[in-house]
Amino acid sequence: MGNKLDLDAMTDGLIPVRPLSPAFIHVVAIALTIGGGAFVVATLGFRDAFGASGTDPEFLARSALLIVLAGASLYSAAAMARPQVGSPHKGWRWALGAALVVPVAALIAALVGQTPLADRLHMNNGIECLAYSIGIGLLLGTVLTGWLRRGAPTSPERAGTVTGLAAGSLGALAYSMHCPHNDIVYIGLWYTLAIATTTLLGRLIIPRFIRW
Repeated sequence: MGNKLDLDAMTDGLIPVRPLSPAFIHVVAIALTIGGGAFVVATLGFRDAFGASGTDPEFLARSALLIVLAGASLYSAAAMARPQVGSPHKGWRWALGAALVVPVAALIAALVGQTPLADRLHMNNGIECLAYSIGIGLLLGTVLTGWLRRGAPTSPERAGTVTGLAAGSLGALAYSMHCPHNDIVYIGLWYTLAIATTTLLGRLIIPRFIRW
């Protein structure tokens, strides 16, 4: 009888919490990415206004890779908010491994290419790429962090890393709606820097807000 009273006292006043829905944060991330892309186009113009095309094979391949990387990372981050036994959430590592082919290919192209490296970097557009991709990524990362705070990630550091990776990938995807360059050297440098920056920030900052 005493034990029952103790349990009743412990549970008295507790408020049921609605389980987190991964589908919700996926929809929010997609909506924010579309909004970010619309902002990029509204302020900078669509890439076809600068001699590129929305059907260039390089553009389509880049977009697909960013979507896969962002999707795998976002799925892992959302799953980490609802810890369960036997769910390692390693899909993002495979996607990241595939994405790392791009900077490696860019390095090789830079070393063996005949075009001067300075002519392939397009510094002004590169800085623009960093500013927009990281800026949109930070907005997405902030929203994702707010959602993660409602969950119970068992590894805040890993959750912060994949959240930053997802946010940066989606931010880069939004900026790519304007980016007129298909050169692998340009893509391998600036897009990698943007995504690496948000991933590092996610690893360093987000865990402080989602510990429990």
